[in-house]
Formats: sequence, structure tokens, C-alpha cells
Amino acid sequence: MKRRTNGLKRESSASLVLDTIRRYRPINRYEIAKRTSLSPATVTNVTNLLLNAGLICESPGSIPERGRRPTNLSLSDDNYLAVGMEIDTQHITGVVMGLGGKVLREKRININKHAPEFVFKEVINLFNLLTEGFNKEGIVGLGIGIPGLISPTDKEVIFSAILDWRDVSVEEFIGDFDTPYFIEDNVRAITLGELWYGGGRGRDNLLCVGAGRGISAGIVINGSVYAGPDDRAGELGHMVIEKDGKKCKCGNYGCLEPYVSTETIIRKALEGVENNAYTEFSPSEDNRLFDEIVSAGKSGDKFILNIFEEVGEYLGIGIANIINLFNPQLIILADELMKAEDLILEPVRRMIRLYALPPVPEIVVSSLGTLACPVGSAALAIEKFLYEKILEV
Repeated sequence: MKRRTNGLKRESSASLVLDTIRRYRPINRYEIAKRTSLSPATVTNVTNLLLNAGLICESPGSIPERGRRPTNLSLSDDNYLAVGMEIDTQHITGVVMGLGGKVLREKRININKHAPEFVFKEVINLFNLLTEGFNKEGIVGLGIGIPGLISPTDKEVIFSAILDWRDVSVEEFIGDFDTPYFIEDNVRAITLGELWYGGGRGRDNLLCVGAGRGISAGIVINGSVYAGPDDRAGELGHMVIEKDGKKCKCGNYGCLEPYVSTETIIRKALEGVENNAYTEFSPSEDNRLFDEIVSAGKSGDKFILNIFEEVGEYLGIGIANIINLFNPQLIILADELMKAEDLILEPVRRMIRLYALPPVPEIVVSSLGTLACPVGSAALAIEKFLYEKILEV
């Protein structure tokens, strides 16, 4: 019993030290001891084990005014790698990434069909392209971010309006895949990426709002991404903001999503052109419509600016509601709508100041940009790998 107790204690210490390095890297051993309340000897023993396991690496710290130069510790990008992907309506984007978040390779492939058998065949093709030349034994897993209602445990897409999928078993299409793989709702994947490698690092409570073709929120409570008992948490786009309002893809009326999505902006801009609105926006490429609209807005087109103003106000009201509900430290805005930058951010921030109870949390745009979902998806595999590896240390 004593040997098992010692094993549990070491496992707990190793997990605590590794999590502290992940959250606050680069960090030296003295700072780890202060943050964890572990003894310096325990921190030294544990970090030596983690170094020998190839999970962390050392680098020189800053030169102090007095005393020895400390050695900083970070998660290692050299020994183990993960692959992360995002499935969208037009592309599958993938990355190969180290444990510390360094993207070593990225690639995007176009897709013109949404049938699950086609999409997952392309997922496997992209995985092979991404991992070519890397040591396959060092690939710890594949994470896939998919828009919609996802059951990560059953590896099933319950419903995706964007992809027009319902009750899709990923296992059925991937089959006997040699590498461990995981699936997650794309915004929860983005949220994990921001928490581990982006603007949310070191924060315990935050909201990550993904605004693109759909609207969703990733919720972090006490340092963990909250999914709810049925993996349904965070469906911000289906918050009802207008009684008897516009019909949503979900079948209800008055949901936030029909007022805020990139599809809404594109539809309003095209309707304006068709009705001879005073605008310089002239659509040319179907697959770049949103980018062209953003460009027109940044050039000062008042018709386009009014569209972003209206959409931003609705989004700001929705976010203000969840701020009042969760009292987060930080709001991170992500996904395609953020290409508009201040065109959308200014009305969002104005509505939040108007409707959220003070103090209003900091509001930032994703620091991971267009790779937020692939990076977060890779983090799914890394999180599982690190948990299992700790048991061996």
C-alpha cells in the first residue's frame, strides 16, 4: 500500500509540475516551486523525470542582477508531435505541431463535396501528406475540429447544419486508423488551443466566441473547457434574442445566428447590390465574397459599414448576456468574422459596455488566427498523450 501511495503522490506532483510549465512557460524551477508549493527538491526530481521522458526542454533564462542565471523549462517541440485539423465547407486545414505549440508544417486542401465518406478520405490523405518525412513513432495523435454538435466519446457528429450531416459515425469512415484520433466541436477545439497556446494561457475562466458561418462559445471554468453532460454547452448562436424573429437553420425563430453569421453579411451585401444600393462593393469570386466585403468596408464603403455595425451590435448583445451569466476574466473572439477586425469589434465592444454588468472583461481577438482550430485540435491529442505519459513517469 505504501508503494502505491508513493506512486500516486509522485503522479500528482508530476501532473502539477507539468501543468504549471504548460500554463506559465518559460518558467524556472524556483518559480514552479513558488506556484505549486512543492519543495525545491521535489520540483527538481520531477522535472528531471519529465526531461528524461522527453516531455519538457531547457533553455537559458534572463540574466539576473545577482546570482546564477536560471534555467527555464517549456514543453518540448522536439520529441513528440501531434496533428490537428479543421473541417470546413470549402477546406480541410491541418498542422503538425510539437507539444509546446510550435507549428512545424501546415497544409490546406480544397474540398468540393461534403459527403462524409469523401471528407474523411481527404482527412486521411491530408494526414499522410502532413506526416511525410516525420518519425511516425513520434506522432502521438490526430485531433479533428468539426462544426456542429459533436459526441467526442462516441466519435459521432450528431448534427452539423453547415456540413449537412446528421448522426455521422467517424469510426465508420476512418476505420482501422493506426494513430489515436479525437474529434471535437470546432469552437471547443479553438478554445482549448487558446487556453493552451494562445491568449488564454494562464487564465482560469474565459469565453472564446467563434463567429463565422455559425456562432458558438467555448467556456473555460476553473482551467478546464466545459462541454456539459451531453456536449451541448456553448450554443450561443441559438440564444433567442428576438421573439418571433428570423427563422434559424435549427428550426426555431429569433436565434442569434441568423443575425450575426458571415452568411448573413454576404446575403445583406448581395441584396444591396441587387437593389442598387449606393455601394462600391462588386462581387467577383463566389469563394471570396466575405473577403471582398471586408475589403470594401475597410475602404470606407458606408453601405457595408452599416451592415457590420448592425451585425456587431447583435453579436455584442449576445456576448453581454453570457458575460453576465459566467463572469469571465477574458473574452476571445475567433473565426472568420474576425477578419473584419475593428469593423465588427467597435460595435461589439460598445454593446458590451452598454449591456454587460461591470467590470467588463478584457476582449481580444484570437492570437492563433486562421490556425486556431487546427492548433486546438492538435491540443486534443496532446492533452490525452500527456495524461497517459504522466502515469509512466
